[in-house]
Amino acid sequence: MPTQLKKAIVIGASGLIGKQLVHFLLDDSTFTKVTIFVRKALPILNEKLQQIVLDFKQLEQYSADFDGSVLFLCIGTTRKKTPNLEEYRAIDYGITLRAANLAKASGIEEVHLISAIGASSNSTIFYNKLKGEIEEDLIKIGFTSTYIYQPSMLIGARDESRPVELIFQKLMPFFDLLMLGSLKKYHSVSKEKLAKAMLKHHLSAKKGIHVMTYSDF
Repeated sequence: MPTQLKKAIVIGASGLIGKQLVHFLLDDSTFTKVTIFVRKALPILNEKLQQIVLDFKQLEQYSADFDGSVLFLCIGTTRKKTPNLEEYRAIDYGITLRAANLAKASGIEEVHLISAIGASSNSTIFYNKLKGEIEEDLIKIGFTSTYIYQPSMLIGARDESRPVELIFQKLMPFFDLLMLGSLKKYHSVSKEKLAKAMLKHHLSAKKGIHVMTYSDF
């Protein structure tokens, strides 16, 4: 386990997992600074937290702020919020890969990405195909350590209303009983469990490409 003090950068800190991860990072004594890039400031007061409020279209103008030892990529949107597929891609793929390239150029050699189960660039499903393309192109950037997390249903209260997702969240404990053997990767995962897994794998980071599913969380 590394003992040197760390600086973390989080993209997507206002989302379900990103917000939880930020709290864990701030509570961890190995981090002296946590930098988040957000469209709107979060109601978090902590001397270790640096909030950079920006329009992500101008992300490259903040290249000097990619000062850290690890990058956590947690950004994502939904078809409800972003029905236009080009805009959807510009957020999920565009911001993620632009941030990753800026981090790599600044000397960061470790990256953690929240993807999704079923991600594949060969998929005929837009969401799965997009996630697969993000994974492949992130790997091509060539970080020393690349961690990719492929969760199924995420469990946790969101800021925005998602009634259909809420119904599925309530039903998942029953479906999870059936997620055995090869189906284990489809087991739901709480925001706390996934965020803790990201922190845990960072603290014991190894070189190479590591793709994580539920059993690894």
